[in-house]
Amino acid sequence: MKNKILPIILFLSLIGQTAFSQKRFSQGLYPYTENLPHTMVKSMHRAGFEVAGMAALTPSANNVASTRNVLQLDSTKTFYGYGLNGVGDSTPLYRTIYAYPQPNTKIETEFEYINDNWLQVYRATLTSDDQERLVEVFAEAFDAETQTFIPDSRIEVFPHGDSPELIDSAFTYLWDSTILDWHIILSIRNKFDAQDERLVESFSSIDYFGDPVIFQELYSYDANGDNHLIEEFAILGSDVFPSSRTDLMYVDHRPIEVLVSISDGISFFPQNRTNYAYTLFGAVRKQMNFEWDVALDKFHLGQTIDYSYDNAQRLSAKETALLPQNAHETRERILYAYVEDENLYLEWGFVWNDDLFDWLQDSKKYYYYDGLVGVQPSPVQAQNLEISPNPTSGLVQLKLDGPALIQVYDAHGAMVGSAENRSDNLLNLIDLPSGLYFITARSENEQYVGRLIKE
Repeated sequence: MKNKILPIILFLSLIGQTAFSQKRFSQGLYPYTENLPHTMVKSMHRAGFEVAGMAALTPSANNVASTRNVLQLDSTKTFYGYGLNGVGDSTPLYRTIYAYPQPNTKIETEFEYINDNWLQVYRATLTSDDQERLVEVFAEAFDAETQTFIPDSRIEVFPHGDSPELIDSAFTYLWDSTILDWHIILSIRNKFDAQDERLVESFSSIDYFGDPVIFQELYSYDANGDNHLIEEFAILGSDVFPSSRTDLMYVDHRPIEVLVSISDGISFFPQNRTNYAYTLFGAVRKQMNFEWDVALDKFHLGQTIDYSYDNAQRLSAKETALLPQNAHETRERILYAYVEDENLYLEWGFVWNDDLFDWLQDSKKYYYYDGLVGVQPSPVQAQNLEISPNPTSGLVQLKLDGPALIQVYDAHGAMVGSAENRSDNLLNLIDLPSGLYFITARSENEQYVGRLIKE
């Protein structure tokens, strides 16, 4: 089986000296990566890698298959096309159903909404060890002709000792339907220091049209124990060539700048740079991605990502701006709401409209949990919550048929109020500042969502 491979990028953990020592493929593999099957991309994402086209997993998107969690995710459901088909949740798009057949095993089955029907497209079995570390992802694609799932890709991850993050090795396979066996595509093998704590050397390899391409990386640490330099070399037979270097700068063991340079075999030239800023509790609040402009001989800011957090230090909003040269800026925003702890309840997706100078809702993703919201046989579609008056100066009436849990979220996704509704269905928001709010109502069998302007 001969494959070109899609770019696979490190999931940057931003936790000091281990920032670049997690599940990582070398910079040099990028030019060899183009057409990895979508199922493998999703599997890499689940295994802890940030993959091209897929952002890092949100804090509550837990891949652990253990049954020790109080809440277990039953399903998710995504809608899109808001403003096109009237009020309420618009066109269904995706649905994922989760099952837990045994301890430390989780099965995710994905569906797409096509021609008014939910069609199975993908299934992944995730296996975790007794320390709740993901060790295998087995992906299958649905064959419409035979109405069965067939093997597609598989990832094996071997954790390093008792470390929750470091790994000794990882292997990615594709299923070869001709020989009916697995064919290894990508691999990574790590070596650690004498204390067995810090990554010092890594070998990444890829099958490129039947020929192995190998890269070696050497990790250097400063006096504070932070990984400040990664030197990469391409290994072609008996020849070894410098291919890239990554320079890192830190403040309080947190990387504030990551500079990647590439080599022509003699000299190094800038390629990209990423800068980070942090909250007082150590979470990333801003990320700026720069690309080197050869013509102008300087860096160009191509993307910014801003993160906001609620009072429980949970991610509440993520705003991304793309800043292409010679083109208009585009912006998108995701707001996160939680059921409890790190368990998501809802994600709102928005895009910025320059003509209206406002955010327009683009998508909405619901999360359903065992014992909290019933999902038999499928997720409950949220209904439009009627709120009047809207806008309001403080007191509003909600149109509800019975008891429900009311929760109020600000424009950043942080919950600012919660109560059980009374018989008069009145809600007093007079103490809240002016702005945009989202109100959700959940009863035993129904869910409602509404948008409110406080004057």
